Amino acid sequence: MEENRPFAERLAALRDEAAALEDPSSPDHVEEVAVRLAGLNFAPPVVVEAAIFLRLRKQGLEQEIKRIASLPEAQVCILGGGDQRLSCDDQRLQHITVLIFYFKKLLLLRAGDPGEWDEIDELYVHD
Repeated sequence: MEENRPFAERLAALRDEAAALEDPSSPDHVEEVAVRLAGLNFAPPVVVEAAIFLRLRKQGLEQEIKRIASLPEAQVCILGGGDQRLSCDDQRLQHITVLIFYFKKLLLLRAGDPGEWDEIDELYVHD
């Protein structure tokens, strides 16, 4: 099972997943999409400030993964809301997994994926 693998091995797999992502968007397009999403108050549940996340590029994602992986244990556990069911290492991996999940969605939005934009419209525009 995934949970039985050592932390370092699971972290390496997440880093590899992030490294494999492609982000061909121009800086101008990244900013355009970020402004549009910010205007809708789009704020995914990641441990990165929304304004930073919306403009995050692949290199920034890799830096955030490194930052989260190296957070002091007390800080990670606080970010996890004090959930004692998960170890601090598991909480680190959970934060990184969520970050990668939403970064993939962000890449699809930048690519103009109609399904992703429909979901944004459904959640943030059409109440």
